[in-house]
Amino acid sequence: MKKLFLLLLVFVLTSCEKYVTEIPDITLSGKYVITKMTVISISHAIEKDTTYLSGGIFRNNSLPHPFSYIKVNEFYFHFTYSEVRMNWINRIQTGSNRDMWEYGSSPNEIFYYRLPYSYNAYDFGKIQFDYKPTNENTYRRITFHIDSDLLETVQLSGLDIAPYGKDGPAYRFILTLSRVGP
Repeated sequence: MKKLFLLLLVFVLTSCEKYVTEIPDITLSGKYVITKMTVISISHAIEKDTTYLSGGIFRNNSLPHPFSYIKVNEFYFHFTYSEVRMNWINRIQTGSNRDMWEYGSSPNEIFYYRLPYSYNAYDFGKIQFDYKPTNENTYRRITFHIDSDLLETVQLSGLDIAPYGKDGPAYRFILTLSRVGP
């Protein structure tokens, strides 16, 4: 009887152990190129999704620059642990061999942050940043949901637009980024 009581006590104590899952850490650091872009309809409009692969060109003037013109495999992002740079221009070969960027270069850094309460143990969450497009006088806020964060690829979704207002179709962009450098 005493052995049964001890066995029951051990079973109860070990089965009540709380299961803890760590919140995932995003590892966006590096230079990425858009290798695939999909535009999906998120409204009730009956429209086909459009996928752009290598060399495909997306144009939409209702989006802020540089997102209004994206050529797959030629549009780059660079993430550090707190900054984002967009639209790679070229590489400076003198001195430090550094990249030139249209957006995010010093002294106009673009800092992104992870939205609080947008992530948990099963969701990478959202990142958000503000920047000033070259053809506008006001800042734009961009929000991306991190769908996946693998070793060499990241999938972001966002840039939701409704070009004809609330009564027209609405679209969401899914960007597949592949790491091409540190």
